[in-house]
Amino acid sequence: MRFLAVLLLILSVSAQAKIKLAITIDDLPNHGELPKGVSRVDVAKKMLAVLKKEKIPEVYGFINAAKVKDEPLNKEVLNLWVKEGYPLANHTYTHMDLNTNNVMDFQKEIKADEEMLIELNGGMNYKFFRYPYLREGAEMKKRNSIRKYLAENKYQIAQVSVDFEDWSWNDPYARCVNKKDQKAIKWLGKTYQNNAVAKLKEAALMSQKLLKRDIPHILLLHIGAFDAEMLSDLIKNYRAQGVEFISLTEASKDQVYIDDPGIAGKWGAEILQQIRKARNLKLEDIGIERYTGYPQKELQKICL
Repeated sequence: MRFLAVLLLILSVSAQAKIKLAITIDDLPNHGELPKGVSRVDVAKKMLAVLKKEKIPEVYGFINAAKVKDEPLNKEVLNLWVKEGYPLANHTYTHMDLNTNNVMDFQKEIKADEEMLIELNGGMNYKFFRYPYLREGAEMKKRNSIRKYLAENKYQIAQVSVDFEDWSWNDPYARCVNKKDQKAIKWLGKTYQNNAVAKLKEAALMSQKLLKRDIPHILLLHIGAFDAEMLSDLIKNYRAQGVEFISLTEASKDQVYIDDPGIAGKWGAEILQQIRKARNLKLEDIGIERYTGYPQKELQKICL
């Protein structure tokens, strides 16, 4: 009986444990298609209003500064971000894919993004780097060359542990709004939230299976019109799952984000997936069922 009481206590404490999570936003100042009548500034203002209302700390916006050169009005998005006290960081100048470009050109992209970061960041730390598409290089030599460059220039890689392909809802949303298809928009909202929660749970479970502990997680979102619409509900749904929101700076101090998994690959991957692949483990090897709920084909077809 005493053993059972102790077991129940452990389970109770475990059930109440918080999932620590940092929110990060990619592709500032713009991402995806817009519904008619909605501007990039509208999207940023809506997203920032939610983040401030919900008291989400230090939400880094990862920028591609070339988008300001292409459209000067986009700079207002970056100005708004910093004005609200949120920092900006490096996502390369043009969102360059390392797998299809050489090391020298990729280094130039990192350097070119810095001018605007230094101009706008007001002394806040911009030395986080997020690989476009999460692709760190398909060959080890290329991968290690960029990692060396980042280390020499005092960057920490802003890894991701929770990614539910949020970006892929933004274009369908714009199409459905323009067609005034409310039924489709409702479906988009339901599937977005379902996928967000499912991938959070998967990451929490994978952390336990691979590392035997809970890590602080880092969520990847994008500055898209539907992301802005969904953000308030997403935060509420995550809090219902036991999430405590923390800063990227705090999350990145965990050893899992400092250690090098030592693996190259054609496709980008979250940090826990990198560790799993580096150990030559399949999902079934660690007792995780492959998630099949992502409606990729449906998103591509809806409201066309």
